[in-house]
Amino acid sequence: MRRAHLIAVLIAASLAGCRGASVATQNLDVVLSSTDNFRYRGATTNRWKDLMVTGLNSVRSVVSAADRPQSLQTISNPTEFAFENLLDLSASTQGPVAWRHNEQVRVVARFAVYAPSQLCRELALRQILSHAERLDLSEPFVPPTPPASPAELIEAVDGLTDALRAVSRRRVTETARADFEAALTLAEELDVDVQGGARLLRALGPFLRGRSISGEFKAQVTELSEQVQRRMVAEALWSGARDRSFFVRATGLRVGMEVYGDAYRVEALLALSNSSAGLPWIQEEFSEFQLPPTPINADPVFVAVAQNYEAEGLPLAARRETKQGLELRAALATTLLQIAIRDNLYGARAQHAAMGALSAMSGGELVSLRSEEWLSWGEEALDRLAEQAQALRDD
Repeated sequence: MRRAHLIAVLIAASLAGCRGASVATQNLDVVLSSTDNFRYRGATTNRWKDLMVTGLNSVRSVVSAADRPQSLQTISNPTEFAFENLLDLSASTQGPVAWRHNEQVRVVARFAVYAPSQLCRELALRQILSHAERLDLSEPFVPPTPPASPAELIEAVDGLTDALRAVSRRRVTETARADFEAALTLAEELDVDVQGGARLLRALGPFLRGRSISGEFKAQVTELSEQVQRRMVAEALWSGARDRSFFVRATGLRVGMEVYGDAYRVEALLALSNSSAGLPWIQEEFSEFQLPPTPINADPVFVAVAQNYEAEGLPLAARRETKQGLELRAALATTLLQIAIRDNLYGARAQHAAMGALSAMSGGELVSLRSEEWLSWGEEALDRLAEQAQALRDD
């Protein structure tokens, strides 16, 4: 009977279609080394292996994780292998929700920042979006100077792991409870970057997945996990907006505009200009994300930001019929006009995207792909905005 049950479980696992979170995270940990390079050989796993290693109590009790033989397999195409596992990790519904989110952010944030493959960094940034929304991310990332050192991380992780083991016993002593609170406080105060955060989340994973801790202890561990996830997601978005690849940078800005909203959208558009398109108050108010200037040849970035404005229209602050609203609207329109009319500086895709954004922002006053028509429209529109702003100043 027991054997029949095992066979049924194995068949069900094979029919599930994709890798679960545990398989995907193990594979992704294997393929991306600690030096942020792809490996071409590693101890990869699959659903069958994972079930045999972690799903059977009899196997777990006889063979410890440290003693299991680790056979190495060839990874002929690390980018493709990582891409497939990232997709499976995102789609997985395996295990407790807190554990799954912990593992997803631990891996995806690291790939978004450090993966050698542009394709994988793009995919990881897209997957960051749902986690940023889930965590209600609103604050911009401020790089720690410096982040927690390896020694500080080891001390915090080891102390927290020991404390969690102590409170997982049937009878929790007051000493164990006090040690847990102290270890938790130390971990919470660590200023971690993505690498340090990944190490901390990896230590929390087994306790969030299993039933060794419960009640208030699990709730506190979950809260710590979400705090670390929030830092890692924010850093991934910060890094994405500065990525060496313009395609990845465009994806990072798309996600950032979706997550942070209008303030980020304004700053992203103004960062496209090589000259100061805004008044001092605009530059001061819309600078909290510290987005870097965009190089002229970064067509994917221009397209990404312009398409957002074409789809979403003007930010609320630029729609107001106030002096500041009109000034901000003029600054945004000026930036887009610079891209739309300068054939000698910007590529056709960037120009056409800017024209589409201007059409949407102006309520369809002009629909054209001819730069000379936009130049004529821009002169009239900016003069009109200047007159309206002057009238409000006079009042």
